[in-house]
Amino acid sequence: MMVNRKKVLAMALAGVISFGFTGAAFTAAAEAAEHEAAYEDGTHNKYSHRLQEEDRNHRQNVLSLRYKKRYGQISDEEYDKQMKKEQERHDQAVKDIKADYEKHKFRHNN
Repeated sequence: MMVNRKKVLAMALAGVISFGFTGAAFTAAAEAAEHEAAYEDGTHNKYSHRLQEEDRNHRQNVLSLRYKKRYGQISDEEYDKQMKKEQERHDQAVKDIKADYEKHKFRHNN
């Protein structure tokens, strides 16, 4: 019984190539799983997550104040007063988050 060497070589080469493609696909999937963000908003650490949450909260508060002013629920003076208060609150929250990050960074890198 004679076997055609070209057919055997072609089948062997096809098998090796298919195993190569399969291995590459599994490697890509494993790497993607490792690099997924730790939080839903795409951030990778708790400080970035807290900053994102604070920015979202601040934006929502500002939009709420603008809505109230636009529809006459608050006066211009009240709007300015509350906007200044919200900006001070936001600045303090960001400052606190950054201070926590600095404490963490220096504590773990020494």
